[in-house]
Amino acid sequence: MSGRLALALVGIFFATCAIAKEEPPLLSDPTAAAFGKLPDMWGARLSPDGSKIAFLSMYKADMPILAILDVKTGKLNIILSSVPDKADLKWCEWANNERLLCGYYGIERFGYVLVPFTRLVGINADGRKMKVLLQRKLAGEWSQFQDNVIDWLPDDPRHVLVQVPVNNGTGVAKLDIYSGSTETEARIREAARGYMTDGHGEIRLYYYYSDDIKKWYYKLADDSSYKELLSAKTTDDLDYYPVGFGANRNLLYVVKPHEGHMALWTEDLAANRKSTLVFANPDVDVESDNVYFRGKYRRLVAVSYETEKPHLYFFDDLTKVISNGVSNLFPGKKVIVTDESWDQKYFLIYVYSDRDPGNYFLFDVAAKQLRKLFPPHPALEGRELAAVNPIRYKAQDGVEIPGYLTLPPGGAEKNLPLVVLPHGGPSSRDSWGFDILPQFFAAKGYAVLQMNYRGSGGYGEDWEGEGGFRAWRQVMADIKDGVDRLVADGIADPNRLCIVGWSYGGYASLMSGIEQPDRYKCIASIAGVSDPLTMIRDYRNYLGAKAVKEFISTDEAVIEQGSPMRRAAEIKAPVLLFHGDKDKNVYITHSEKMEKALKNAGRTVEFIRYKGVEHQIYRNKYRIDLLSRLGAFLDRHIGPEAGLQAASKP
Repeated sequence: MSGRLALALVGIFFATCAIAKEEPPLLSDPTAAAFGKLPDMWGARLSPDGSKIAFLSMYKADMPILAILDVKTGKLNIILSSVPDKADLKWCEWANNERLLCGYYGIERFGYVLVPFTRLVGINADGRKMKVLLQRKLAGEWSQFQDNVIDWLPDDPRHVLVQVPVNNGTGVAKLDIYSGSTETEARIREAARGYMTDGHGEIRLYYYYSDDIKKWYYKLADDSSYKELLSAKTTDDLDYYPVGFGANRNLLYVVKPHEGHMALWTEDLAANRKSTLVFANPDVDVESDNVYFRGKYRRLVAVSYETEKPHLYFFDDLTKVISNGVSNLFPGKKVIVTDESWDQKYFLIYVYSDRDPGNYFLFDVAAKQLRKLFPPHPALEGRELAAVNPIRYKAQDGVEIPGYLTLPPGGAEKNLPLVVLPHGGPSSRDSWGFDILPQFFAAKGYAVLQMNYRGSGGYGEDWEGEGGFRAWRQVMADIKDGVDRLVADGIADPNRLCIVGWSYGGYASLMSGIEQPDRYKCIASIAGVSDPLTMIRDYRNYLGAKAVKEFISTDEAVIEQGSPMRRAAEIKAPVLLFHGDKDKNVYITHSEKMEKALKNAGRTVEFIRYKGVEHQIYRNKYRIDLLSRLGAFLDRHIGPEAGLQAASKP
């Protein structure tokens, strides 16, 4: 790998420096090292002419870097790096065939509050003319997020449109991607939080959010006056997500409800917002992040949705033909067309499955050639991975709960030690595909149960109900019923059960250990919530504090009975806690308080703190250490030796 490493940047967040030397992992067993390493390739993007591919990679110094692959010569250059201990590269996109824009993300502490920030950098594909954009322009003003490009202006190779947030408002500027100079396109509007264009350089929507009210405003194509689109209290579920415009520039695509589920609609802004249903599934939601726009002017190409497995519904014939053709080459795997050259001669494709962590391919239309690029997870190449089996089980009230069962590859299928793995969110869901945690546990010889308990997202408003905090008892009951099913079926050994969760999953794990103190032999919480009231207080300094308070609730049933910290004395099993000290989603104080409460109650607890990392613990050395410690923890309590001890007891 060759090329210059251009390191940003300017101001209190960025300073030119050299790449830090690689630090050895804190702990590392071979299985943890194989599964814990973050991808060597992600976020891949084709240049407009298809001649180069830009992608992010976890560099040997344990931080993301930007690499450029020349498609014709195969030459690979590293041209840009994260800034050690300051900010990580999060995304890069081609602004034209020569120049890329990249977004950096970091977290700074201001007193008690953790404040995320972003910065925008321009750089040529050869590593030259690197420049921090916007930051100097906004000197003297507090501008937290500076990397939001809302229109790439494909017919103007020198400019893009960017949001410019200053103090308590946001405007839009035309940004020169070489010089950094700006021209105002939309004045700063107080409490405006986001803008949307129609893909042809005209601003058409903006979003208003205050402590009490949230609103969308719109204007017609080639008009100058805005009108209110809709409004709601901040504590109300708006369930309205504009995602893009059609070829008819007054036709707005929106994700909003249809018969209890989220669906894709169009609204004709020139015809009194006449709504037309575009796509819906009767069983699951269409998520706004899964509506795909591709190409030079960001046309709608497909929608993905998930039942037991992911599915695609196509709107673009060429994308459909290519996707289906590649799918025929990889039976049982999922194919996603992630990018295309502007002339549609080259397509970037990602192929994955439950037992395949995924690979990028470049498809040359004229040559009808599919070229495999670098494997994102080379340490897992050739390793037998576990099948992820969709299951459904009945809860006590007769409702069927969807989930996934992962069994150790090539091993026994009965009387297995079981890891219960509730997902985070809580308003998210587990999906079929490759997932590091269950695959690692399966490789260590454990069965893994994941369930989309009531309170999960993706299954409609009735399923999500009051959410995972207000209805925490329902979540714990759904988890319990899934474990009961596997025990009754002889799959899980009732004497070798542990529960592990990340974020809200950590909360669910701790609460499950409280509600069923004699069931689990061990509990692990990674960046987990330990106290709902602490969560409410942590968010009091953030925009949206009222919505968080409303979602969690201050009822005694939640604040007292639904608090692992306040009920720590009821836990019998050993507890293992992990947390990063820059976690702004769930502050590290949750694990600190949980550790203290458990120790005060005379319980067994170990707390692992990771320095300088956020909610996802996005560093190889810490991920490998986390898996190593988790593996040893499970082996100690429900592994083979623990199984022999349990079997020998009268």
